[in-house]
Amino acid sequence: MRIAIINLTGGGISGGHRKYLQNMLPRLAACTEIENILCASPAGMSAGDWLPAIPKVSYSLCEPFRPFRHVPDEGLRAGLDAFKPDLLFIPIERYVNYNDLPVVVMLQNMAPLAGVKTGSGLKEIAVAIARRHETRIALERAAAAIVPTGYVKDFLAGKAGVPAEKLTVIHYGRNSVSGSARPPAAFSGGEEKFIFTAGSLEAYRGLEDLVRALPGLKIAHPDLKLVIAGGARTGAEKYAVSLRELAAGLGVAGDIAWLGNLPEAELSWCYSNCAAFALTSRMESFCFVALEALTHGCNIVSTRSACLPEIFKEAALYYEAGDESGLSLAVSAVLARTGEERLAAASAAAARAGAFSWDAAAGATLAVLGKAVRAR
Repeated sequence: MRIAIINLTGGGISGGHRKYLQNMLPRLAACTEIENILCASPAGMSAGDWLPAIPKVSYSLCEPFRPFRHVPDEGLRAGLDAFKPDLLFIPIERYVNYNDLPVVVMLQNMAPLAGVKTGSGLKEIAVAIARRHETRIALERAAAAIVPTGYVKDFLAGKAGVPAEKLTVIHYGRNSVSGSARPPAAFSGGEEKFIFTAGSLEAYRGLEDLVRALPGLKIAHPDLKLVIAGGARTGAEKYAVSLRELAAGLGVAGDIAWLGNLPEAELSWCYSNCAAFALTSRMESFCFVALEALTHGCNIVSTRSACLPEIFKEAALYYEAGDESGLSLAVSAVLARTGEERLAAASAAAARAGAFSWDAAAGATLAVLGKAVRAR
């Protein structure tokens, strides 16, 4: 098979998408069934600059995604004409028709279909409407769609009218723990206990739960801090400001470290040294942050929101999203664990992480691609 992987982003790339390509491209290229891979991406994403040289993989450019355009741009078409693919694989919710070849898409972002608020303002509303439209087109016209969790498959089949037989659940894999972990420059930690959370600052992340729970938690743990890693894009800045204002109003502004986007080594240190890891999301399609917490053996507290129980299973304590009292009780239970209990929870988390394999993901993806080609 000759596979064209087309990364039709708006020009940039998320951390999850980057991890996906870094791990999947070498594994797919190593499959004997695949003859060659063309990996196309916008100049702003520039995959060929940060992905290594991989046998059987070549890189090219395409224009950033543009709503309502479902044919290749001139440069991409020229590259596809020269490459002569058997199939297009678009690892995002986008669709392109090239010579009526089969297309396999992958759903990364559930927010547009689920109606989850991701920002504020008219521009954000317009973007959400366009994304929902494009996601529906991709799912309708693709020969097959890869989804990251059973929750996403059930939602699409049950509420979005996508035939279940078109959908294949393939979990992402886990990455090994960094061997060069170091504390962030903005937070050395010292001897202080801290709750850690990570991920982009978006309204659906529900970080207000942690901010509201912190004053009560500090009664029993006066030195407790909250460490938040992740930045806010332009459309979510209003939400980020509201979190800081909430913290100031509750008198805990000085107890929260807003670290922004951290390199892997500093993230790894935070996971490994936190007293508790908390995930407060209202909805996720997968959540790499959850998998990273498992891999690092964190003592975890999470909402019951989809799809987090599917990822964590028994390796987390749960609370209902928006219930800061329930969150406070769950975090307090984690903080009260003995050393032996913490080690047992860490072992359970690491064992659960072992269920997520990039090798398995590559094998399952190859099967979906091969089936789509054979069905032409």
